[in-house]
Order: sequence, then C-alpha cells, then structure tokens
Amino acid sequence: MIELPEAVAIAAQLNQTIRGKRIVECNTGNSPHKWVFYKPSQRKLEKLLFKKTIGEVTSVGRGIHIGLEPDQALVIDEFGGKLLYHVPGTMLPDKYHLFLKFEDDSSFTVAIQGWGFISTLKEWEQTKWTRVRAKAISPADASFRVKRFIELCEHYEDKEKDSVKTFFTNGKSVAGIGNAYLQDILFRAKISPKRKVADISSDEKKALYSAVKDTINQAIRQNGRTAERDIYDNPGKYNPIMDRQTKDKPCPNCGTKIQKISYLGGSCYICPSCQK
Repeated sequence: MIELPEAVAIAAQLNQTIRGKRIVECNTGNSPHKWVFYKPSQRKLEKLLFKKTIGEVTSVGRGIHIGLEPDQALVIDEFGGKLLYHVPGTMLPDKYHLFLKFEDDSSFTVAIQGWGFISTLKEWEQTKWTRVRAKAISPADASFRVKRFIELCEHYEDKEKDSVKTFFTNGKSVAGIGNAYLQDILFRAKISPKRKVADISSDEKKALYSAVKDTINQAIRQNGRTAERDIYDNPGKYNPIMDRQTKDKPCPNCGTKIQKISYLGGSCYICPSCQK
C-alpha cells in the first residue's frame, strides 16, 4: 500500500506528465478484481472520463486526486499496486484496472494489488466523501507542528482504549501514515505499537512528533520506499529501518534481535529492548 511519501512523489510526476492532456480513450481494466471498488459504476466511470482534460494532481493522505476540468476529480485512494505513465509505443501491463489514453498517444494505467478505490467526485463532494474528507492533518503540511500534534493526541476521543498504532493508521488525526512507515516512526520514538495513547507522556509525544517529521520528510526526499514504484516503474530510495528484511537482525541502537509480532491484523517489527 502506498503511503504519504509515495503519494507526494506520484502526484508531482503526474503533474509533469499528464496535466493538460485530453482523454480520448478510457476503460476500467482488463482484469476483473473483486477488491477494486469503483464509484460510480465502471460503465458510468468510463463515460464520465471520456474527453475530460486533466487538471492539477494532488496527494491527499494515501490517495491521489487527479483534477478533471472544470470541476471534478478522479480519486485513486488507499491502494496497493502501480500507477504508471506510458510514452507512445510502450507496452502496457498485462493486467490493469484503469486505462486512460491521451491525444498524444501517451497513456496512464492503474493496476491494483490487494484492494483500492477508484472514483470521480465533484469539488463539493470531495469534502463530504468520508475517504477524502480533510479532517486529519498531513505531516507534510505547514500546520503540522508539535503543539498541534500534542493537541491531537490529548483530544483523541478513543485515547483510553486505542493504541498508538490505531491512532496513526486509522487516518482520523494524522493523514497518510500506514503500517509501513509507522514501524520506523515508533522505533525512532522508542515506543511500542501496543501503548495506549492515553499512557504516552508529554516527552514521548514530542519524541513521536520528531520521529514522524524525520521519517516522512526523509522518505519524501527519497521518493518513498524501495518496495514501492513511481509512475516510471522506478523504486523509491527509502530503506526502512524496521521491516521484514530486518527481522532477527541486531537493533541498530542496542544490538538486541529485532522481533516480529502480530498486532491488530498486521505485522509489527520492534526492538523489545528499545520499545518496551
């Protein structure tokens, strides 16, 4: 699944490649997939996109908003897979779930792995649709400051029962962070993913904030993780500190063996000494 740094990189590249281009052909894929959710239906989506001109492309949390002039957006949200740009004459992927062809014969494909959401929304709908509603603050936004982050933690309505993992990954307070980047954030802050939000001290909140900024900013500069791809099918350059590749290896801080634990439906990688 892509997260904020990958979304930022992809949005910037799409602005350079497809912005201003007119769609002359569209179809919703050659490989049916029950976990790709279209809104509206696939047939209606194809009709809505046909002959539209691409406007500004922005990243919103873990999603991509592709402007459709004059007042709509194509939203690709919470997805794993590849968004690829194809110069004229390039072979297309064997499987894809959205194909757009432009007047200059270049094209764009979306291939979903796992699950994902593809929809069109008018401007006024974007603020009402639950998956793109801008309630959470992006760590890349200027308003994401330590005071504001501490307020988010203290005013979090489920802080007594929810863990710090839930706080970050549910997207209600901080946008764009999933389980992948959370591993490094919690390791840098020396906090276990199982800790309740209410139990985190003021100093630990400051450490968490710094870890978020350091991790996300570094990943943005490096175009995301090595496990994810940009629109040219190139991998990012951010190497995670804590992931499946580092399991059983020594902690870079203390030398303790890194452990894999299962928690809240996913894998977490921790140093049992640093993240008690």
